[in-house]
Amino acid sequence: MCDPVVGASLAVLSGGLSIGGSILGQQEAENQTRQVNAQRDRDYRDQQEQAAIARQYEQMKFMQQESVMQQNRYFADNAYADDIAQLNSRFMQDQEATAQAKQKANIENIQAKGSVAAAGRMGNSIDALVRDYDRQQLQFDYVTDRNTAFAKEDLQQTKRGVAATRGSRIASQQPYMKQLISDPTAPIKQQMPSRAGMYLDIGGAVLKTAATVRTEIKAGQAKKAGG
Repeated sequence: MCDPVVGASLAVLSGGLSIGGSILGQQEAENQTRQVNAQRDRDYRDQQEQAAIARQYEQMKFMQQESVMQQNRYFADNAYADDIAQLNSRFMQDQEATAQAKQKANIENIQAKGSVAAAGRMGNSIDALVRDYDRQQLQFDYVTDRNTAFAKEDLQQTKRGVAATRGSRIASQQPYMKQLISDPTAPIKQQMPSRAGMYLDIGGAVLKTAATVRTEIKAGQAKKAGG
């Protein structure tokens, strides 16, 4: 049987190693938990940055499309204004030419009737000739006015077509619908391991060591008494 002092020392050493092992095991488990939580935090920050970058990219595409739409509308409006101006100009030129033609016909009618009156001729044939001049003037005015009305209607239809073309050009560029970028879900932290097991192990090692030391002391005392 070994010396009681040596036995007690070995028991204390063994108990110390057991306690140290329990403490180291607990520390390692806690360190692993901290590392896991730290990695989750890093991943979460990375996901937040990626979401922010994605939102910025979507906003950039939205603003670019807004700029394209503004330019497209600007060109469509200018083309519409130019087309309307040209149509109005042509119509006014036609109206001016029509007015001049009516004025010329009216002057010619007056001159023709004046020539008849100046000749000093009288009779039914002369009256019929004057009435024929008036009839021709009325017929000319009627046809001219009718053509003017047709021209106005054609102008309005053409303007409606130009307006439809403008609307089609504007509608060819639609707003960009930004994609919804969801925020990342915050990580669930892993709980730190309980120290209860460590405390139980330490307590058990202390009790076992104390019991072993007592046993060795008693054995030593008995050996001395028997010696």
